Amino acid sequence: MGRGEHILAAPEHPRFLTPAAAERYLGSMRWILLGLMALAFGCWGEDEEPPGELVGSFQALGLMVEQSCGAAVPAPDPLDLKFDLRSESNGRAYWRLWGGAMFAGLEQNDTYTFQTSQSWMVVEPDRFRGYVGCSVTQRDVFTFEVSVPEAVPDLDAGVEDDAGVEDESWVDPNLVLITGSQTTDIVPLTGADCTPAVAALGGPFLSLPCRVEYVLSGNGIGPE
Repeated sequence: MGRGEHILAAPEHPRFLTPAAAERYLGSMRWILLGLMALAFGCWGEDEEPPGELVGSFQALGLMVEQSCGAAVPAPDPLDLKFDLRSESNGRAYWRLWGGAMFAGLEQNDTYTFQTSQSWMVVEPDRFRGYVGCSVTQRDVFTFEVSVPEAVPDLDAGVEDDAGVEDESWVDPNLVLITGSQTTDIVPLTGADCTPAVAALGGPFLSLPCRVEYVLSGNGIGPE
């Protein structure tokens, strides 16, 4: 296996929702769902270049603006990210966390979007008690917008005539700005009974449906 592939095993579903068990389960599910965005073809050799052209390396800080899920979704504040963005001419985009996996998404007009949606069970049904169970859909979306300043000529480079101009323009990566957001939305499936999953009845969710949202901002950096 190459350096871009992570193999993640789903935790066992809690048969009965106790706060401690459900918090561990739901917390690990959050990162497993992020892992589902990882490229299925993200296995590449040590000497192979990742797919797409490098747009740049970035550092971004995420400030939490909403957290209505409670303990069910571990959410650090602030969120610290270092990553590379890559793209192809067909609009395919790639986001590689430094020291982590690569994720696939889309690019349009310098806006990069990476998302996944997955349904999973929080509380198993109990047919003896007539309980239908609680299943939810979790949707994670990362959006980045890159703003590149106008390139300035490299004064140390020679400039050829119009028949063969050698463009040596250069952009300081620290002047490349990046903004965006990260959202996690969790919504019960139609027909589900998620009452036991809410904190008022001992569950880990502060409320359902719920959302965790960050506002991201940062700048380009040199390669690691």
